[in-house]
Amino acid sequence: MKIIAVDDDLVSLNLLRDCLQSERDHDVTLKPSALDALETLQKEEIPFDCILLDIEMPELSGIDLCREIRSLAAYHSAPIIMITRRRDHASISQAFANGATDYIKKPFDAFEVLTRINVAERLVQERQAALDSYTAVRNVLGYTPPVLSAKQVKKNDAFIASGAMQIKLEGLLPLSVFKNYLEQVAETEVCDTYLFAVRIQSIDRIFASMDAADFLEFLEAFICALKSTFGAEGTFLSHVGNGTMLCAMSSDGGFAPDEAQLSIYMTLKDNYPRKWDLDLMPDDIVSGHPISLSKTQKLNFKRAMKAALARLDQRPGDKINLYPSKRVG
Repeated sequence: MKIIAVDDDLVSLNLLRDCLQSERDHDVTLKPSALDALETLQKEEIPFDCILLDIEMPELSGIDLCREIRSLAAYHSAPIIMITRRRDHASISQAFANGATDYIKKPFDAFEVLTRINVAERLVQERQAALDSYTAVRNVLGYTPPVLSAKQVKKNDAFIASGAMQIKLEGLLPLSVFKNYLEQVAETEVCDTYLFAVRIQSIDRIFASMDAADFLEFLEAFICALKSTFGAEGTFLSHVGNGTMLCAMSSDGGFAPDEAQLSIYMTLKDNYPRKWDLDLMPDDIVSGHPISLSKTQKLNFKRAMKAALARLDQRPGDKINLYPSKRVG
């Protein structure tokens, strides 16, 4: 892979280079300056596949640099891994909110770095496979597939294939990145994160009533309603399919599912375009009870996700204790 690593600590940079080239012949570029790295990323003809950033740098912090990189068309979806000494919840949340896809704490372990680089490489390969598939379908059909030709979507082929049909909102993470985020915050000294799920029950009917672009716009409105209800700052979401969202909050804030459902419904009803006329009802929005994540060296993400979805399936009309003592780790 073509990798760029940015850190004002030359010792860390050299260790990273040795680590990355120890087993694989990765093409590694080292930059001790955040501004120099940004200029390189802007001018590079062949984009880098993966980006490694320290957070604490003098000219521009790694979090600010991450946000700038995400504004570049070539790096909307590229893996960005933070490698830093910061272990606090706030730094982790800020990194993921500004576009990081993974997080490694210093002093780093070579095995962990290589493992996460391998995961990033698989993401790059999957994205390239999606691009190749899209191009092949377009060439066979002789025209752009209908699902990719909606007016709301950019017409540029590369932009479409790189993820224009995905929802891109702050705090909305792909499931693999959402998993990385939860695993990192679960290791913090004060882990006060709550996980729960929210679903639109009538999603099949809604999907059948509109084209792909309108459906994505509806999902965006749904996500905005969630963030309006639970608070935009410190809330992370991930779409797991079938109109179901996993939500993580830094505190439960006196969470009451029935009140949350009504708030989401009212916000969504007020904000989606009238032309859709979806005839939503309050009971179409269902929220599960929150699960408190305990501090742990390694979060069992699958177990936590299944528990959150199970609590959602037990709604409505359940008798679950609102503030359970059981914690998931």
